[in-house]
Amino acid sequence: MDEIGQKLRDARIQKGYTIDDLQQITKIQKRYLIAIEEGNFDALPGDFYVRAFIKQYADTVGLDGDALLTQFQQDIPEPQPQEYAAQSVENKTRATRAEEASPVNRLRRYLPQIAIAAIVVVAVIVIYVIMLVYQSGPKQTIPTDSESVAVSSKCSTSKTSKSSTSSKTSKTSAASSSSKTAEKSSKKSTKKSSKLDISVADANGATQAVTLKNLPKTGNKLTLGATGATAWISVIVNGSTTWQGSLTSGNSQEVTLPDNVTTFQVRSGNATATTIKLNGQSVDISKGTSIVRTITFTADATESEGSQE
Repeated sequence: MDEIGQKLRDARIQKGYTIDDLQQITKIQKRYLIAIEEGNFDALPGDFYVRAFIKQYADTVGLDGDALLTQFQQDIPEPQPQEYAAQSVENKTRATRAEEASPVNRLRRYLPQIAIAAIVVVAVIVIYVIMLVYQSGPKQTIPTDSESVAVSSKCSTSKTSKSSTSSKTSKTSAASSSSKTAEKSSKKSTKKSSKLDISVADANGATQAVTLKNLPKTGNKLTLGATGATAWISVIVNGSTTWQGSLTSGNSQEVTLPDNVTTFQVRSGNATATTIKLNGQSVDISKGTSIVRTITFTADATESEGSQE
């Protein structure tokens, strides 16, 4: 085992990661991680991957990847220019430029603008035709005096009838309003009593328990995040992993829990940098020192049933 491999291995052990943990976090195959620790760079697929994998390994275990590559640059093989010649930007862009310069591609490029302009012109013509038809239609005649008096009399009778009906309706509406107010106040008091309560116990080694009271039956959401460092996190429900991935500092991931869930787990490869929220409420997991930790959430069955009633 050479010096750079030993340094990476010591940092991994200090972080509390196994080779399997590191494989899940970095997505680098286990055999390549072992080859890096043993200094067997010939086992990697190419010189370019040697530098890329070492940098990713170092960043994951808390070391400065760029500084490590500079320190041990004599021991790490440099990628050959031939590896990039076939994929050079100049070779790729020549064909692209020739294709974009053709008249057919130019027409395709402006086709959406032409279509929009045609639609606008047709719309303006249709509106103009409708206005012409409307203006040329028959004009309404002015009613005679006798007809006006008859209409006025009918309107007066109708207003009197509507006034009496409105009076009755207002009384009914007032009674209905008071009933609705009472129902709303009753619902508000019920909602206040059924607020989600989260109780977090001190961590016991690599495990930690969280008790949930008044957990809703549906619509529960976990918001996972990382602060200050990268954290590998997974969510397990009923023994199955519903989501897993690495979150860099400042990023977050929302996971929707299944309906009627009563217990679930959150596993973190860096618990000291992991943040958890359940339905918008923060879950304080700071009562522990273990880096790799499994947090088990359990709903209080008695409280949950009472909140649904």
